[in-house]
Amino acid sequence: MAFLISSLVLLDGWRRLLIAFVFGALSSLAQAPLGWFPLLWVSIPMFIWLMDSAALGKSPRQAFWSMVRVGWSFGLGFFLFTFYWIGASFLVEADTYGWMMPFAIFFFAAGLALFWALAAGLVAPVWSASPLRVLWLALSWSAMEWLRGTIFTGLPWGGIGQALTSHAVTMQALALVGSQSMALLAPILFALPVFVFSGPEHRKTGLSLTAIAVLLFAGQLVYGLQRLSQPVPTADKPVVVRIIQPNIAQKEKWKPENRSWIFSRLLALTTLDQESTPLEDVDLFVWPETAVPFYLIEQPNGLTAIAEALPDKATLMTGAIRRETNFTNEEQVYNSIYQMAGDGLIVASYDKVHLVPFGEYLPMLDWLKAIGLGHLAEQASGFTAGAKRKLLGDDKLGKILPLICYEIAFPSEIRSYPAGADMIVNVTNDAWFGSTAGPWQHMHLARMRAIETGLPVIRAANTGISAVIDPMGRIVQKLDLQTDGILQATVPGALPPTIYEKFGDQMFLFLWLLTVGFTLINQRKSRIP
Repeated sequence: MAFLISSLVLLDGWRRLLIAFVFGALSSLAQAPLGWFPLLWVSIPMFIWLMDSAALGKSPRQAFWSMVRVGWSFGLGFFLFTFYWIGASFLVEADTYGWMMPFAIFFFAAGLALFWALAAGLVAPVWSASPLRVLWLALSWSAMEWLRGTIFTGLPWGGIGQALTSHAVTMQALALVGSQSMALLAPILFALPVFVFSGPEHRKTGLSLTAIAVLLFAGQLVYGLQRLSQPVPTADKPVVVRIIQPNIAQKEKWKPENRSWIFSRLLALTTLDQESTPLEDVDLFVWPETAVPFYLIEQPNGLTAIAEALPDKATLMTGAIRRETNFTNEEQVYNSIYQMAGDGLIVASYDKVHLVPFGEYLPMLDWLKAIGLGHLAEQASGFTAGAKRKLLGDDKLGKILPLICYEIAFPSEIRSYPAGADMIVNVTNDAWFGSTAGPWQHMHLARMRAIETGLPVIRAANTGISAVIDPMGRIVQKLDLQTDGILQATVPGALPPTIYEKFGDQMFLFLWLLTVGFTLINQRKSRIP
């Protein structure tokens, strides 16, 4: 091992960057659907030793730029292979957008890698041979991950911290500290070999940090096992849900000639009555995001057909597009959820608040249109963001927190909804991404939110993966990717509010400041003769 570390430290130039890229790519295998997080006990130490190489014998300024390049290369490998699946969306209309695919994937990954590059560069002034350098890196890295999830509307998707939630046992810690704190803990836990193989002059500090890392991970396992051993409560008013997964290919979804058969498939699955899934038992039907390929509220025949399909006392929640004219006489289109009663009346709706940049709206719209760039949203003008977060539901169903597509990726935003929800309903259309890792990663985010909030999640996806998820993140039932069908189950009850639900990212701030204090105190001690 000493020979390997010495060899890595002596690397320079493109060889160092290539190895950083390779181990960044290897780290992506810790994401869903594989979840091979033990690989990070190899890739993270390699990254740190490459940082040692970048800083060796250099002035602070030189070390900064050298470490930035290593961080960017590692991040590029990670994000390129984590988010390769976004390229599939450009193939839906390949004649128009196919040429953009390689550029979009590369520049998207390269842009995200800048956050990791800055995280690496910021620790250059405090970088040393001491194992405490890992703590400085964890502080910088987690701060940049917070920034990545916040700036430019944010993208808290993927990341090393999320790898700590790859298993049902390890992900239970989300109920305590949330996903942002995992970005702080992960570099510390996965740097265990760095602590173990510290130099003789730092042996004591290395052993101390080894013990801390082992205890943290052991505590995570013990807490996870203990929490999973607890029974999930039954809801006071049990709700039977039927999720409809029509499996409509994205390239077929918005063709006018397909509207009739798509709507007929939704109705047929809604009314399917089998011995194992009796129609009269269903309280709540859920259709996916933008399930109806037309403006439903403007089609009385469509509303009548839904009323005829639904049991009298049942409720339908469906993704739909809706439009209205504002006070300047401009048409605004919304990505919405309708809550419909058994008689076909729309009793409530929710408009998606957090839209996908470049997918559902164009930042700097006028400038981008001037150079001939469009977006992938169904509406040529893009969608308008909803103005208000709210709950849906009624006395029978309880309070329902509606989330459309990747809104479920934002734990802090979920906490901004009115309190008191009994379940989450997440409708999405992952048909854009085919049979790639994208839908699996999206599904994993839904499991994470269930644990953080202590709420069951009902997930309806056009092409899958639809599922009922209990408040401990376990999948009660699911429909496989790229299949059509129905899923009928009793919705699990909710747990009492979790610690994270009560305090949110204050838990991350507390742990971050605690780590700063611990690092400063121990660094000062190490300098005392």
